[in-house]
Amino acid sequence: MSKQNTIPVNRPKRLGELLGLWTGAAIAPIFAVGSLLRRVRMFHPRGVYFRAKVEAVKDLDPPFDEIAQGLAQDDALVRLSAGLYRSDRGELPDVLGFAVRFNVAPDSDYMAQESSQDLLLVTSKSVLMLPIAPFRTNQRDFLANVYHGMAKFEIADQPDMRLRLVPLSQSENSSEGRFTKISEAVASGDVVFQLEAAAQPRSKQWFPLVRIYLQEEVTVDDRCTAFWPFRTGQNIRPQGFVQYLRPIPYLSSQWARRLFRRGE
Repeated sequence: MSKQNTIPVNRPKRLGELLGLWTGAAIAPIFAVGSLLRRVRMFHPRGVYFRAKVEAVKDLDPPFDEIAQGLAQDDALVRLSAGLYRSDRGELPDVLGFAVRFNVAPDSDYMAQESSQDLLLVTSKSVLMLPIAPFRTNQRDFLANVYHGMAKFEIADQPDMRLRLVPLSQSENSSEGRFTKISEAVASGDVVFQLEAAAQPRSKQWFPLVRIYLQEEVTVDDRCTAFWPFRTGQNIRPQGFVQYLRPIPYLSSQWARRLFRRGE
């Protein structure tokens, strides 16, 4: 896969977001060193990729119907990953990740385009829950967990929204490793996730936006692919301190990975 360029970070609207950028800049060297030492991403070092089809949920109220229709395309790219370890077996406690790029450019090796939207979700409800999330995650099965955006989003200009991804399929009981299990489930068909949103603070009232159907496993150069939390082509924008912690550490990790590849 050819190199993918990131896009600029949305300009901070609040003091907390500016503080998030500064804090992220302070911790970014840790991510760079970690990526250099591991020779891969510091977190989510191994992933498996799938081509996906996205369908909008019917009868949504505006403006969320427009968001759902914008995400609903025949071509999306999904990466399912382990948060800490590369092992297929998943013996140790871990968090799992689900990254999705909506609206990839057709026939372009899943490259992002102007209308692309990236979302990155993990099996932790919030940053504060991350220390205990590995012990509450079924690290052996990607279809046995709910994935969360961990922080706030501005969706269709409505602030303080939450996102989560719920599996609508289940894995068959088997002794296979987690990557093998999800690959076999997709190959047999009917692996579906539902993206849901909720308004703060009524986070128990979730409503569906789209369903994501994993179609087939695809070969993608994991060393070069970078999902970007501020790729917001469908008007889903990260909001708040936690979200703005992310971009500079992400860029430092990507820089370290490119540096290592040049030395190969």
